[in-house]
Order: sequence, then C-alpha cells, then structure tokens
Amino acid sequence: MIEEDNWDAQATDHLVAAMETLDPRSQDIIRARWLDDDNKATLHELAERYGISAERVRQLENNAMKKLRSAIAL
Repeated sequence: MIEEDNWDAQATDHLVAAMETLDPRSQDIIRARWLDDDNKATLHELAERYGISAERVRQLENNAMKKLRSAIAL
C-alpha cells in the first residue's frame, strides 16, 4: 500500500521534527517512556538517571507531550 507507506513516512517525519523542539533531557524521557518498545523505562528509573524525583520526571514528560502535540498539530 503506497498511500499507507507515504502516510507512515510523513508521520515519522512530523514526529522527528517535533522531537527536535524538545531539550535533550525531555527527548530522552519521551524516547525511554514511549518509543523504546524493547525496554520502556519507569518514572523511578528515569528519576534515578537524572537525580530528580519521579514526580518531576512525570511533570517533564507531561510538558514534553504537550509540546509534541502542539508541534505535530501545526
């Protein structure tokens, strides 16, 4: 299905462009929580990695998701 392949490629391009609007830590959090199918990180694992609370990781994740949604919607 050529149309489906084109749509998938376009969606991937939009996601990559949107991810580039995030700071490196937010990019890592989104990748670790949502995009790594093999080993999704927990809030506590990321909190340990960055030396912050799990609640702060959750806040950063939520803010990053809002930015991604906004960037993709454009």
